[in-house]
Amino acid sequence: MELSQMSRQRMKQLIEPYYMLNRVAVGDDTSLYARSLAEYLKVEPLSLPSGTKCLTWTIPDKWVVHEAYIETLDGERIADFAWHPLYLNSYSIPFSGIIAKEELLKHVTSHPVLEDRLVYMNRWQYHKKHTQWGFSVPRTVVENLDEQSYRVHIDTAFEPGTMEVIDWTLPGQSTETVFFAAHTCHPGQVNDGAACIAVLVELFQYLESLPERHYTYRLILGPEYYAAAAVLEHGKDIQHLRYGFYLDMMANGLPLSFSRSFHGNSYADRITRSVLAHYDTDRIDAPYRSLYGNDEMFYDGPGFEIPTVCLSRHPYTYYHTDWDNLDHCDFDKLEESLDMLKDVIETFETDAIPTRLFEGPLYLTEYNLYIDPKLDQRGYTALQEIQILMNGERSCLDIAEMIGVDFLFVRNFVNELSKHGLVALAYGTAQKAATSSPSHVLYAEAMK
Repeated sequence: MELSQMSRQRMKQLIEPYYMLNRVAVGDDTSLYARSLAEYLKVEPLSLPSGTKCLTWTIPDKWVVHEAYIETLDGERIADFAWHPLYLNSYSIPFSGIIAKEELLKHVTSHPVLEDRLVYMNRWQYHKKHTQWGFSVPRTVVENLDEQSYRVHIDTAFEPGTMEVIDWTLPGQSTETVFFAAHTCHPGQVNDGAACIAVLVELFQYLESLPERHYTYRLILGPEYYAAAAVLEHGKDIQHLRYGFYLDMMANGLPLSFSRSFHGNSYADRITRSVLAHYDTDRIDAPYRSLYGNDEMFYDGPGFEIPTVCLSRHPYTYYHTDWDNLDHCDFDKLEESLDMLKDVIETFETDAIPTRLFEGPLYLTEYNLYIDPKLDQRGYTALQEIQILMNGERSCLDIAEMIGVDFLFVRNFVNELSKHGLVALAYGTAQKAATSSPSHVLYAEAMK
């Protein structure tokens, strides 16, 4: 089997058994998913009980669903949690009784556009006090409800539980850390979390296989918002976090896009922009949190400001619906997402500051580096510009951006010069100016 096929199969195996689970912030299914990932990766999860304070947030109780349905008085089911977890709004309280249709409709939500789809009411799981119950029912079904009364039965409970977070660090030569994150929650959905986790697991197994790494890399997988708060409050070595990437909708069929970090032009932003230039031409380069908006609000938020880029494919037609399923999981795009992430890693690892060890323009034909200007005028001119600019003050990425050429063009030229002893290369210092005094380091020091 080809490597790409093997990778695709592994990613599918990390999605298919888990996406239909009732994955809420704290729940038995979410814990099962996290423990399965921990076993697969051979790591110990970070476990925090309900009630644990994480920054200004608190880990909620576990939500347990035994059964939940709406039916006619003759017993015909209208909606049933057993059919799909999105039928019942997450964190609905218990209720059982016969109610009038008019009252029932106050507790029913339909998708505003897709009339035959269920909709995920994501905000319900973030309410601190749970006082309501509700169902998602397709509009086509709601419009055909013609009886005066219906039976509603919701057997749920709130109990002390434990939230598990995958927080796995692969150490490098430097403690400077780049993290990648996705969420384990969102019941009955593939693109919104599960597919992103699958591609990140594949990425980190690739990282683990590398003979050496300059940077340290950290994988963070857990319930949306709560995991970020937990890691920043209770995780180790957060003072080493320099850049982050949060993933959303990686198996959506649309182009790769990103939303920038809060300040918008960090080293991570620049690497992302450079890498995505090799992919879809109609990609979106959007402001901070303007595509989907997730845990970057914590990492790249008050008191931390760790530049965090959201990588995604936007928009997603089936966002927060039951059609975010395996049939709408584009595995070709998921593999492309993996390739893109590897390119991001390669840029971090290979960007270097070159210092010229010669004077005057190189006799390029001597080193088989000459580009015929009649065939490639821009490439010919760029070689001269690179030679002038590689004075020990700029990285390959800096130079590429200054002269408007591809990073790989600059890096490959510099690498060839290095083989001939014509430049000295300093790795791991290309981003120093951007991280001289990040606020999250000051915060971590203050908390000691």
